[in-house]
Amino acid sequence: MIIQDPSEPNRPWNSHIVIDSEGTTKALYNKLHLFDLEIPGKVRLMESEFSKSGTKMVSPVDTPIGRLGLSICYDLRFSELALWNRTKGAEILSYPSSFTLNTGLAHWEPLLRTRAIETQCYVVAAAQTGKHNEKRISYGHSMVVDPWGAIIAQCSERIDMCFAEIDLSYVAELRKMQPVFAHRRSDLYMLHANEEDSGTRPHSSWCCTSSNVISIIKTSENSSLMFAEFPIAAESIFYKSAHSFAFVNLKPVLNGHVLVCPKRVCYHLTDLTDAETADLFIVAKKVQRMIEKHVHVHILARREGDFGGSPDNLYSSLATHDRYVH
Repeated sequence: MIIQDPSEPNRPWNSHIVIDSEGTTKALYNKLHLFDLEIPGKVRLMESEFSKSGTKMVSPVDTPIGRLGLSICYDLRFSELALWNRTKGAEILSYPSSFTLNTGLAHWEPLLRTRAIETQCYVVAAAQTGKHNEKRISYGHSMVVDPWGAIIAQCSERIDMCFAEIDLSYVAELRKMQPVFAHRRSDLYMLHANEEDSGTRPHSSWCCTSSNVISIIKTSENSSLMFAEFPIAAESIFYKSAHSFAFVNLKPVLNGHVLVCPKRVCYHLTDLTDAETADLFIVAKKVQRMIEKHVHVHILARREGDFGGSPDNLYSSLATHDRYVH
């Protein structure tokens, strides 16, 4: 489905929408990856000229047949998105697509089977088919692949419909027999997604506007978070990610200063997981880009009685610390 952005009516989003039996929209995903290819004298295909890329990840949605992760066409080539959906609880991945005849013949089936095997999810992929003009033919071959990588339903290049049984007990059994996600070496590598807190929504359509202003996050009264032993009221929090939050300081060192903190109360940097550490510094960068000309980070081991018992003396010490060679 094409959804128009009022600010750019000539470049709509390519959207994947899930609607329940009551007619309610349960999820809306805008395609993240756009296919742009320009080889002078040979080919020029620029999807970004007539379509906008999505700006956020969309968590899998609960459906009567299981938790469904949403993607579109070219997204199929990016395994990170599929793996992220799996970590968010997806049992089924969907890829409505329009592969060309050439790329479809070579890659359509291998890619679908790969996404199914690596995520241990069912993969459901509806596919456009037919000859549109002399230069463009869509491959077709809509397909359903099970978590083992077996094709359990498939159409030809003709206009057709296929059916498949989704067995979530098979998903659970397979994941138990092949616990690959438990064997991932998070001490050596990790997948980090720049995602906002799924429980928050900005007042406007964007958290970052062209004027570099963060929109205040709508929060409920019970969404306060802790800064050590101190509760931070919801109305003081203006940005939340998966693991961190940014809030207005009651007594800032300088006007405009704000604080970024992990959601989970930790007393040492080493207490943070790798995902929390990455998220904390990425959020600091996001906030800095939007509201500060300069940002700096201090990691200090603080003990009771430090700086003569006056925390404000800390800033005087920092101001002169790097002026001289120690």
